[in-house]
Amino acid sequence: MNKTVLIIAETEHGELTLPTLECVEEGRELADSLNATVRVVLPGCEIAALVDTLAAHGADTVTLVEHEALAQFSADGWLSALAPVLHESSPTLVLAPDSGYIRAWLPRLSARWRVPLVSGCIQVKLIADGYPEMIRSTHNGARQERLIWPVDSMVAALLTPGVRGVGMGRPGRHAEVRRVTPELHPETFRDRTLRTLPPDPHTVDIGEAERIVSGGLGVGGPEGMQRLQRLADLLNAALGGTRVVSDRGWLAVERFIGATGKIVAPKLYLGFGISGAGQHVAGITGSETVVAVNIDRTSPLLKMADLGIVGDLHQIVPALLAKLERLQRAPTTDASSPSGTESSPRVLESH
Repeated sequence: MNKTVLIIAETEHGELTLPTLECVEEGRELADSLNATVRVVLPGCEIAALVDTLAAHGADTVTLVEHEALAQFSADGWLSALAPVLHESSPTLVLAPDSGYIRAWLPRLSARWRVPLVSGCIQVKLIADGYPEMIRSTHNGARQERLIWPVDSMVAALLTPGVRGVGMGRPGRHAEVRRVTPELHPETFRDRTLRTLPPDPHTVDIGEAERIVSGGLGVGGPEGMQRLQRLADLLNAALGGTRVVSDRGWLAVERFIGATGKIVAPKLYLGFGISGAGQHVAGITGSETVVAVNIDRTSPLLKMADLGIVGDLHQIVPALLAKLERLQRAPTTDASSPSGTESSPRVLESH
């Protein structure tokens, strides 16, 4: 019988989430070791356009579970729609993002089927003779736990977002498509999502933030972090930092970034006064764009950054704040533009 590595995919605002693509790529590596098939199960409504992206990142088969009731998340809805698909697939391994949505329903199915479910995984691999092995952080990131299961026993793993990063994919790769239309009764759902609100950068889990302004020892003290908080507010970004900054009490402990802290994968990461110790760099490898400012041109973070600026952050940050505050006070439309378009896109392009 052909073995199957099954991925449960998630979407957000009509697009596949980055943690989903991380799971697909992780599953592809495992499937190659097992000589297995990667099957992605994608619930939603009008989602066929996402198949090519899943195929490019490693999916062999994509099962579209489509129903109007799945357009918005419901734990009851996803459980009812996906349980038959998972049962029919009989996968060797189930991989899914370690997200709030997945945690709302998959543990219930795990308990019902008496299938091991491992959350907080930072790596999923195979060891000698094909035994599945999961490694996850424990004790608030201070320790790592290694778990091994017998061959051919089904197990589910939740992969920590940002821990792997997403590759470029292979355009032109194709996947077999299957469609499933589940019989659902939304009136029986005990929960439903009416709408999704944008996250507050001050309170969002930093591991889920799309923009991060981060500070290191070079900020000089609490006042320096307060200045970075102002910058983060203007950029609608979350504030983070290094472990040493957190240890000194300049930053909340749950917002320090690194291998022993939070693993992040923002679209934009701005690092100020951060030398780039190995454990911190390990926490930001999934970032799409890294900008680093440091007075020390030999800083490891400068070398890995997409844009490195050698300079004094105590001069650069105030100048940047002044520029952004002037732009924020500017009119929302450009009167000189014949189309009257909004000026905010120009703000994002200014330097």
